[in-house]
Formats: sequence, structure tokens, C-alpha cells
Amino acid sequence: MINKFEILPNEIFHNIFSYLSWDEILVSFCSLNQRINSIIGSVFSIDEKGIIFNQPGLSYKTFSSILLPLILNSSFLLSNIKHIHFDGNNSISFELIYQDLFFNHNKQNVSFTNLKSLYITKCLLFKSLIEILSLLIEHQLNELTLTCNEDIYKTFGYEGGSSSTAKKEALDMFKQFLCQIFSEQCKLIYLTLDISHSDYDIHQCLKSPSHFRLNTISDGSQLYCVTLRCLKIHLDCACFLEDLIAHVPNLEQLSIHCECLERHSQFSSSNVRISIIPNGNWFNKVPKLEVFALKCSIHNDSQFLYLKWLLNNVNYVRKLEIKLHNKNVWGTDQTIWKSIVDSNFIRQYCLPDQIINLKYFYFYICVEHELLSNDLEKIINSFKIDPFFIDHQWTNVKCFYDEKRSYQHIFSLNNDTFQFSDSLVNYSSICNWLDNQHIGLFLDLSICTFLEQFDKLCPNITTVTIYPKRDLDESTMTMLLTIPFEMKQRNLHNQFRNVTKLRLGIIYSRVVQPFDELIELGEVHAKIFSRIISMTVQLKYISMEKLEWLLYITQDAFDDLRENALSTVRHAEFAISSCNFGHNDSIHIGKHLVPLLSTFMPNLQALSLWRPDDFPWTSIRPDFTRARYGLLRRKWQKTLLTSESITQHADLLESNLCQLFEQLKRLVYLKIYGKILRHKVEPYRLMAQNRFPNSQIDVDMSRFRLWI
Repeated sequence: MINKFEILPNEIFHNIFSYLSWDEILVSFCSLNQRINSIIGSVFSIDEKGIIFNQPGLSYKTFSSILLPLILNSSFLLSNIKHIHFDGNNSISFELIYQDLFFNHNKQNVSFTNLKSLYITKCLLFKSLIEILSLLIEHQLNELTLTCNEDIYKTFGYEGGSSSTAKKEALDMFKQFLCQIFSEQCKLIYLTLDISHSDYDIHQCLKSPSHFRLNTISDGSQLYCVTLRCLKIHLDCACFLEDLIAHVPNLEQLSIHCECLERHSQFSSSNVRISIIPNGNWFNKVPKLEVFALKCSIHNDSQFLYLKWLLNNVNYVRKLEIKLHNKNVWGTDQTIWKSIVDSNFIRQYCLPDQIINLKYFYFYICVEHELLSNDLEKIINSFKIDPFFIDHQWTNVKCFYDEKRSYQHIFSLNNDTFQFSDSLVNYSSICNWLDNQHIGLFLDLSICTFLEQFDKLCPNITTVTIYPKRDLDESTMTMLLTIPFEMKQRNLHNQFRNVTKLRLGIIYSRVVQPFDELIELGEVHAKIFSRIISMTVQLKYISMEKLEWLLYITQDAFDDLRENALSTVRHAEFAISSCNFGHNDSIHIGKHLVPLLSTFMPNLQALSLWRPDDFPWTSIRPDFTRARYGLLRRKWQKTLLTSESITQHADLLESNLCQLFEQLKRLVYLKIYGKILRHKVEPYRLMAQNRFPNSQIDVDMSRFRLWI
């Protein structure tokens, strides 16, 4: 008797599909028969992760020629897909998706008729996207997550042209969209919004009725979003928070991340005091609010006053969570921070004056302080003997002191958010706990002991950042030379079994220093980094502050590097020094990029490069003698403005791209952050379109992106 695959019960199919990504399910099983199509539809209708466009490894060819037609021509898929996630880190399909995926030849009808949740990360806000989002939040979506790329506001100036008028029109459109979110023309229930690093005008948009694209009526009822229940928002200044409260009457949960708790830098301390209403309360505006969470940095006393004003406004909530930090306490306007953070401090500055319904209170505070050893016990005991904290059962508090950096950490233990072990403070190599899954480490003598216990101390950590030494003196070199020897003696391996992301230094800036001439320091770092990389088992992502570190690792410290340690890497980021300015060795460091990647990271799928200027990573500049460097540099800089030079650099970039994609067969996405003159944008775009005709290309003054 011959058994057919399709006779398997539905449960078996669901189990099989749980091991596959959404694109693998569609490519392998879609359209086999009606029953399997029905099972696939049910998977997408109940899977909250839904489909992830632009996931690592998804090529534009597969997307455009197979997946996109399959989705648009399958009514059962269009009707069953409820959750979509766009990741701007891994591709640039937005323009295509906006035009062809959401709208099916009719800008009034959305293709995904039952779409309820949309998750967009690191996006560039084009007008077409705003138009789509405006339609979706008014008619379909229950949930929206929107975080923008750091270049969002630069992009506004380029999409419709280079004029300031085009930028103003785009900014006004975004302001109107934000106003729509907090109006009757929005049906969202859950919203996660990041408008940090934005213009001050963006934060002021809710103040101006002109930005509300509504027909005004006498009672103003259209200026409310009555459906919104949960809001998580990342801000630069709190003025936007004050304004939005008036537009969300049914809000139940509010979580705020504010880089610094201030209304705007233009306000002085006196202005803040004058503008604050001491007995303010938001109960009449958001009476259903039950949860209020705030994460921010507080620098001075006036910001503490503002915090107190905020807390008094929400003194009726049932759950309050506060995360505060300040690592520089030295100013005359920081009197409050100079006091010991104990029960009195928490009661006076971190809680509302009047407690009405509060049942759950969680806090975490990190501040620079000078403490004695017996101060810790006094601080913890202050909560145990305080009648207020005893009555509310908030006495379970932990406090420890980082002697090396003079930081006091104090937090409540009745919340899973804070899972810090007090034993970690014994290791001076620990720089910070960025969250429960990310830890930063300094290179010092305690790092070996810490790494030996890493699995036990940090079982949930998946991302590790290593901060290297920046200076070179005799004591530093002695210490650094000891670390790789100690790591070898302790036989450290597989301690990073759960670590999938490794960051060596910080590179998220277009300011890239010239090639490291301190060869000795670089070689010592390489030996340490080789050992650390070899401790990983399933490394998927790696970033390095300098490309030459990878060169040192693979050449000078190759014996310390575990075989195939980097072969599992799928996404890599490197900073490469200028190919036009710097000494001769520095401008040619980029020539090692492709040979290194093809040899040690053959399975790479996405690559990000950080440049201080032009996009090509190899150089055509002639070598300069040190004696005449200044004169020759100025002459070379002038030649870069000529049409001949622009053509040469376009040809050079084309050669770089061809070599890269020929050598790395699995690479589908390249992103280069840099800085070029405006008149280079079009030649680079035309070159890329001619060389990669069936790809998605985005070229601007600050970035070059290619999805093939």
C-alpha cells in the first residue's frame, strides 16, 4: 500500500511548519492542493509572528520572482495573513512593497484584508509609506510598531528633491500622521512608536490644530483616539507626552523611554519650575490608566521636580515602574543626586506624594556615588524598617556598589525585569547590563575569571559587547598580554554557548579613525578577540570597530582562533577607514575585506560597512610621502570634485561590488554608511542599476544599499 504525504493529519503538518520559516513554507508547500493551502492559511492566521519580509538571507530574486507573485495571486494567503514584520536592517524592499504588496492596483483597497498587526523596524519614512500607514490605522490595524532609521529626517530632504520645500512638505506629512494616530481616524489598540532623534518640531506637532487632517466640529470629539489601550513610546523630550495625554482617554498602559527627562533643552531650571503645575493630575484625561512605566536619564534637580510632577499626575495607577540613571554627578544643580539613594530617597523623589491605588511598584536606579562598605547594609535595611514600605510590602530591595566606577545599583527584587546577580559586581571587567540579554565588558584582569563563570552568571545573555583599550602604556600592555595567556591556561571554550551576537568595540558612527598604526596593541587585542570568538558556538552576528582587527585575528592570532569559528556568521558589520585621506597603509586596508570574508565567513548573508566618506572601500589614490602629505592631500581633495574623478570612483565602486558578490555567493544585502557629495548620487545609482538590473537599489548622500 502506497501512502501519500498529504494524508498526514493536520497536527503533523503544523509540527513540520513550526521548524520552517514562512518563505520556506510557501516555496515548498503552497499550491500543492487545497487542503495543504488551508493548513498554511490557518498557520498564518494564528501565528503572531506572521511573515517577516526582509529577513536575513532572503534574496530579492526569491522575493520578487517567487514569493511576491505567490502571495498576490493567492486569495487564501491575502485573507489569512494577519501579522507582517518589515525589518529595514536587512533589505530595502519598502518602495516595492508599498506599491505592489499593500495596494492591489487600487490605493483605496488594501490587499491584506485581515491584516491586524504591522511591525516596522529601522524604516525610512517615504511619503508612500505614510499614505499606507494612514489608511491602515484608520480601517484595519489593531497593533502598530514603528521605529525609524537614524537617517529618517535626512531622507525627507531627498525623496522629493533636494529643496527645503520638499523637506518641509514631508515633515508636515509626518506630523499630520502623528496627529492622526491620536485622533478619531485611528483604530489602533496597541502602539509602539519611536520618534527619538527627531526634530523638536516633531515633538511639538500635537500642539498645532493645523496638523490634524480632520473636519473640525464644535465639541472637538474628533481629536481623540478612543480605541488606544496600550502605548509604548520613545521620545527625546517630554513635551510630546504632555500633549498626547489629552488625546487618549481610554489608555490603560503607558510606557515611556525618554533619553533625558526634560521638556526641551531651551528650558532653564527656572522655566521648568514655572511651567509645572504642582498639583496636576491626569485622571480626568486618562481615567482608565492602570500601568505607568518610565525609563530615562535624570541630570539635575529641575528634572527631578519634573519627574515628581509626572508621578503626581498618575498617582491613581495600580502599577508603577521607574528606571533612572545618571553617571555624572558633579554639578551644583545636582543636589538631589548627591544624597544617598535609600528608602527616603525613593519615597520622596520616585513616588507620587499621594498613593491611591498603587499596588505594584518596581524600580531600578544607577547613579555615580561614593559609598562605604557598611552603607549598603544601611540602605537595604532602610526599606525593612520604613513603615511605608512595610505596609505596602515593598521591602524586598537589592543594592550593590561598583567600586571601580563608583556606581550604586539599587532595585526592587519583586519584578522579573531586573535579574541582576549581586555577584556580578565583583568583576571589574563588567561595564554595564544593557538589559537581561546584553552585557558589556571591559578588557581587564578580572575578565578571565568572569568568563570562566559566564554560563552560570549570565545564562540568558545572547549579546556581548567588548570595549577594548584605547591607550598604550607599559602597565596596559603588561595587563593585556596577561589576558590571552590566562584564557589559554583556563582552557576557556564554549562559555558563550548561548551568545549569538558579538560586538568588538563600537562602530555606530560615520567617524572612523585611520588605520591603527599601533600594531603591537592591535596584535594583543587580536589574540584576546580570537579567544573570545572561539568561545561561541552559534555566532550569527559580529561587528568590529576596525576592519584591521579581523586582519590581525586571522593573521597574527590565527593559532588562537578555533577552526571555523566564524563560519556560522550570517550578518557582519565593520568600520573601514577613509580610502582618500590618511597614510598609505590606512587607505588600502579595504583591499583585505573580500578575501577575509570569503575565507572566514563564507555563509555571510548581510554586510554593513561604516565609512567616514566615500562608498568604495578600495583606493585609487597614489601613495603620499610623509614629508609632502599636507600639500599632496590638498591637491588630491581638489581632484575629487572633477567629473573624471567621479567616473573613476563609480567604476571603482562597481569593481568592489562585483568582487564582493562573486566571492560571497550567499550574500544578498549590502549596506554602506558614508558621506558623499550630492553630484555623486546619480552616477552611483546609474552604475548600480546597470550592473545589478534585477535588484533593489537605494543611493543617497549618507548611504548605499543594495538588495540582490
